[in-house]
Amino acid sequence: MSTSGYERRVVAHFMLGNTYPFTEKNWEDTFDLAEKHGLDGLALNLGPEPWQLTQARVAYDLASRRHDNPVPGRKPIELFFSLDMNVLQHDEWQDATSLGDTIAPLLSSKGQMLRGGQPILSTFGGHDASFGKRGWKGFLDHLNGHLRTYHVQHVFFWPTFFMPPQQFIDLPYVDGTFAWNNAWPKHSRLSLKEDDAFLNKGKPYMAAISPLFFTHYGKTGEWAFDKNFIYPSDNMLYPSRWAQFMALGDGEGPEMVQVISWNDYGESHAIAPSIGAQPGSEAWTNRMNHIAFLEMTKYFAERWRNGAPEVGDEIVYWMWYRTHPKDLVIPSDPIGRPDNADMASDLLNFVALVPEGLDRPMLMLEIGEKKHPVQLAPGRFTALRFPFTVGPVHFKIETAKRLYLRGAGHHIEDAQYLKAYNFNMWSGAWHVKVD
Repeated sequence: MSTSGYERRVVAHFMLGNTYPFTEKNWEDTFDLAEKHGLDGLALNLGPEPWQLTQARVAYDLASRRHDNPVPGRKPIELFFSLDMNVLQHDEWQDATSLGDTIAPLLSSKGQMLRGGQPILSTFGGHDASFGKRGWKGFLDHLNGHLRTYHVQHVFFWPTFFMPPQQFIDLPYVDGTFAWNNAWPKHSRLSLKEDDAFLNKGKPYMAAISPLFFTHYGKTGEWAFDKNFIYPSDNMLYPSRWAQFMALGDGEGPEMVQVISWNDYGESHAIAPSIGAQPGSEAWTNRMNHIAFLEMTKYFAERWRNGAPEVGDEIVYWMWYRTHPKDLVIPSDPIGRPDNADMASDLLNFVALVPEGLDRPMLMLEIGEKKHPVQLAPGRFTALRFPFTVGPVHFKIETAKRLYLRGAGHHIEDAQYLKAYNFNMWSGAWHVKVD
């Protein structure tokens, strides 16, 4: 149970901007994958292009039909908007009325995620939105008036605003808070210090959790976004942040977790396979599997939300890391080395889950020429990291009587084989049932 007394939920940020070629089958596959991996909902990042709204309507229609006819054994996915105020117009009052009139019918649909009967509405930024000097209060009054014609309660406004925490909390029209940037550490040590400013402050808190951040856009060409930087992500970021929230006592943690992200390929933190259109990010996302992040999302969501057991009846091994050392020099990259690259750590991360009853299970991890033997604890969650060097990556999990798992990871490359910097991560996942 959360601090507010409401049931905990887990959602993921979803970029409508990457769905231009989506078919309804793509949406069905997306919802199937999200439901199978423990998500309660998707926060649809809405930009200004008309086709994004068209895709949102397809998604809401499908979510509504799944609400009426859910897949047996699964809770149907629900949706809410995250208005991308970095790109949506918000200066004139007409911007407010147009936006409100556009989204109101979807907020009243069966596929909409509710809180206490109220449709949830979020944003990415926008604390300074003018809306013809009527601001967010004017926009919300207009939207809620529109919703009344659909016999729907007023929205539960749960934005992320980039402003000092107390000022954010004190805004009278804000119902819940969401701190986007807290997903990545500001310092070398990961803590909940930034989240503490929002927890137990009288309004429900949505916590941001993300596996990594790397973007590599230049200043010229078709994708001239001029974004080339990382946030430190190597040192067990994803499982550590989940574990810190799980360690909070009942009633002390956030009400909701938003995973950043489901499909933001350009910033490298997509937990799902690539479907749709990439925003010029193929150079650092192709062949960089994120299956471990997807599976860990299900694992941690079910533990945090449902109290699922720490270990089940199979051996699970998740492994993730960058695929070249941070200090490599790659002269052929026209964009250059990413900002903050010196804050990266050349570490291979892994999580191993071993059921009760195995006799002294051992992991042997080989990175380049170095071998790292690890005694695994049956019935426990084991998470470790080791320095990596250039070379192949192999592992095996065995007891004195049986080899259970053997696998290979992505080769860690030297500069001579690379044309560009890539601080994205590769991940792998392996499973075997224990008889």
